[in-house]
Amino acid sequence: MIVSHMSNWEQERSCFPSAISKALEWLGREIGEESPAGKYPIYGDKIYALVQHLTTEPAENRLAEAHREYVDIQLLLRGRELIRVARDTDDQQVWEDERESRDRLSYREVRGESDLKLTPGMFAVFFPMDIHRPCCSLGENMEIRKAVVKIHVSLL
Repeated sequence: MIVSHMSNWEQERSCFPSAISKALEWLGREIGEESPAGKYPIYGDKIYALVQHLTTEPAENRLAEAHREYVDIQLLLRGRELIRVARDTDDQQVWEDERESRDRLSYREVRGESDLKLTPGMFAVFFPMDIHRPCCSLGENMEIRKAVVKIHVSLL
């Protein structure tokens, strides 16, 4: 997992794989807090963005997830968001396996979760072994806007 802020990524650019740098450059140029919700192609089905307008809710109401075929870059555009994170180890229990249809493993309970608090401009990169429970509230539920870029692992 990587956590940073869009104001820092230019200085950190050389540390990122080129596909992640390409996606962050595109986000900085094309997406803002007023961007309409929807799917945005970046590089065919290998890199694309989903702009989402969501409402946070308590962490216990949210499922955690992990992906095997795509890396996620989650950029918060508006609001505040808590994302709970943990490593996907052999002792984590998968609740639902949707790898074939949605490239998603879902988890109800996850051992060893840590809290990641995002404010606008912050982003997190989740790799295939990173379980993440996004869209959790920090105290009160609120409307947020975020962009999630999916990058196929073959590009890394």
